[in-house]
Amino acid sequence: MDSNLIALWVLTGFALATWVMMHIWLPDPPPFNAGKYIGILLAGAIGAVAAGYLVHSRATEGLAGLIAPAAGGLFLSGLAGFIMGGKSAH
Repeated sequence: MDSNLIALWVLTGFALATWVMMHIWLPDPPPFNAGKYIGILLAGAIGAVAAGYLVHSRATEGLAGLIAPAAGGLFLSGLAGFIMGGKSAH
């Protein structure tokens, strides 16, 4: 497996995890909690790599190899954001 491809999957997962955090916590972000943010980022990266690995051996097109990591990263980062709590209660 190519390390550049794995890096692309990880960056895709990080980008979508960041989008999930911005979507959940903007415009009213909670107090800074590094563990929550790092957990969501790692969940996005793990989901992207896992989905990319599963689809890579079966995909006949290059686009499926990018859509699957995007979906996996988005799913796991959204799940982690949901489990760790959403908007702050004011």
